[in-house]
Amino acid sequence: QTDSADARVGLTLDARYRVEERIARGGMATVYRGFDTRLNRDVAIKVLHDDLAADREYREKFTHEAFSTARLSDPNIVSIFDQGRDSDVIYLVMEYLPGRTLRDLINRHGALAPLEALDVFEQITAGLAAAHAAGIIHRDLKPENVLIAPSGSVKIADFGLARPATASTGSTGALLGTVAYLAPELLARTAADERSDIYSLGVMFYEMLTGMQPYRGEQAMQIAYQHAHSDIPLPSAAAPLVPSGLDDLVVWMTRRDPLDRPADAGELLEQTRWVRAAVGFPPASGRSF
Repeated sequence: QTDSADARVGLTLDARYRVEERIARGGMATVYRGFDTRLNRDVAIKVLHDDLAADREYREKFTHEAFSTARLSDPNIVSIFDQGRDSDVIYLVMEYLPGRTLRDLINRHGALAPLEALDVFEQITAGLAAAHAAGIIHRDLKPENVLIAPSGSVKIADFGLARPATASTGSTGALLGTVAYLAPELLARTAADERSDIYSLGVMFYEMLTGMQPYRGEQAMQIAYQHAHSDIPLPSAAAPLVPSGLDDLVVWMTRRDPLDRPADAGELLEQTRWVRAAVGFPPASGRSF
């Protein structure tokens, strides 16, 4: 939601980036629509929350997003342009993508038609394949972190939890990411790799095809238990028009044993394109949603 009364609206950071309106607020940062007065273009400005900016660990996590994403240049990943600090304001400057999130789309329309869902899914997979090829895993894939432009262009955002695939990515503290999309191995506090992203994407694909998450519960641990001990149901059980080929993709991506999933998003993308042809769907057309 926008908030023109936000105290930062109207400020200009480092005599360059004018803060114009708040467009989103998350657990770690607030995102504003802004304007780069030097290059005369709209941008998104992501500002670390004040209480976290005083904490060195959070400052490092936040700036790490810039270093991770700046390595990636792909049409399906939101670009990072700059990173800076103006007094007590720690910020990232990113590509501004007018439109909505995948969460907004699902909330408004419920289940997407299988072809529409596949078009969105394939673009997410292509962006994730670029990240995996660069040695970066996302670790927090969820519909809130996927942006969809009016043209139908889809981009992955928020690499704030991303880590190099060669780094130790287990967590001994609070679970990172959103529990509804976390792979079973992360719930067990073991190391994350590319296949953990694949599981999260599989849950997202299920939700696109059915309009709902596979598991629900009043508490996070109820959902976590189901991910750890149950197989994700077939999307076609809830949405009979889903072709069996898309069912098969979801099953493959959400195997509880990581070794039974695609090794990375590059392998998944290749199989996705094969399935598209096998079920008789036309090539992705960049249709609007």
